[in-house]
Amino acid sequence: MEKLSNQPIQPNKPLPRLNILTMFRLGLFQMGLGIMSLLTLGVLNRIMIDELNVLPLLAAGAIAMHQFVSPARVLFGQMSDAKPLLGYHRTGYVWLGAAFFTSLSFIALQIVWQLGSSLQASGWSVMTYTWICILALAFALYGLALSASSTPFAALLVDISDEDNRPQLVGVVWSMLMVGIVVGAIISSKLLGSGTENLASGDTGVDLAQLQTSINPVFILMPAIVFGLCFLATLGIEKKYSRFAMRSRMVEREDQITLGRALSVLTASRQTGLFFSFLLVLTISFSCRMP
Repeated sequence: MEKLSNQPIQPNKPLPRLNILTMFRLGLFQMGLGIMSLLTLGVLNRIMIDELNVLPLLAAGAIAMHQFVSPARVLFGQMSDAKPLLGYHRTGYVWLGAAFFTSLSFIALQIVWQLGSSLQASGWSVMTYTWICILALAFALYGLALSASSTPFAALLVDISDEDNRPQLVGVVWSMLMVGIVVGAIISSKLLGSGTENLASGDTGVDLAQLQTSINPVFILMPAIVFGLCFLATLGIEKKYSRFAMRSRMVEREDQITLGRALSVLTASRQTGLFFSFLLVLTISFSCRMP
């Protein structure tokens, strides 16, 4: 006779599958990232170069610092696997990172104003170059916060999907990124079309006070909306749909994971490798457009 187990049999209750509305809801996160990209890479870039007459090389170099810290994505991905935050492997990192990168966008704008004020007062002095360095540091921190949020979000998409519906989820979510870029472009064009015209005061440059009055509210309202989108997109998703506990031995052996093992897991599945290759190519292509 077959030996019976002393433990009661626990039926495997199947987790619910994502429906199309939930996929579009998750896409709100990417929509927020699209809006933020236009605010930071579009509006700030244009303000520095066109309005404040900052050298394009310095302006682009400072903004590009958020890409130089992108290798930290590997670290944040590993951390979200091993160490839950706010009770979740993914959602806590998404929320905390979103809170930081939305706040840092406003801080970066204030540094831009200080840079413009120094440039108008003393030209390319030591203080002006110092503000450029501070701005570069702010964008490096912005990039770290973005990595801390977007990388666990990408991992969340894998956790909550199965092989048969993952392509559909990725397609829907990344289409919302394009929607966010379009929305951000409309906001940028309206802002820079009506808010910065007729601000020039002869050869001395723009009226910084008027420019601040026009743009500061946008960098308060829009980041707040983006954080709200990030929160709404992921609220309750991990708890209801995540297959992480069933798929990973990390739950029982958190202290034994290594970076090498994480990379081996990533490359073990052809579909998973293609998925993250797609994310890499999309990120590089999106970030390498002309200022």
